[in-house]
Amino acid sequence: MKFIQQLCFSGESEEALEVYKRAFGCRVKNLLHYSDAVKNGWEQPDASKDSLVYHSEIMFDEQEVRLSDLSSEEDVNLTKKVKHRIGFDTAEEVESAFSILSEGGEIINPLERPPYMVIIGTVRDRFGVLWELMCDF
Repeated sequence: MKFIQQLCFSGESEEALEVYKRAFGCRVKNLLHYSDAVKNGWEQPDASKDSLVYHSEIMFDEQEVRLSDLSSEEDVNLTKKVKHRIGFDTAEEVESAFSILSEGGEIINPLERPPYMVIIGTVRDRFGVLWELMCDF
């Protein structure tokens, strides 16, 4: 069994995917656009949706996360309300990811080095996704 997380967007999935590859070193396992779904007979043609991400799977190390543009407004809003905690092996990895996710985003809690862990900080990226990045002892 595995726990698979879904991040829902309204047209920014592919751009978010590129940012997450830079920030987290994710690799793309699968990427289908709406036009691919039409070609396979899963959807009816709609030229306004052709370039949107129909389904994607990216790997955060061994953790699978799925991104999609064709989600309800409720699902997109839920994606923006959930805090995603990511544990890194080093402070340098935290600092790098934090810097990338901060580009065009909002720093909620700046990076700090509290006595109970190496480093921690919270940022809302430019897509509205909330990330808490940390490195434990």
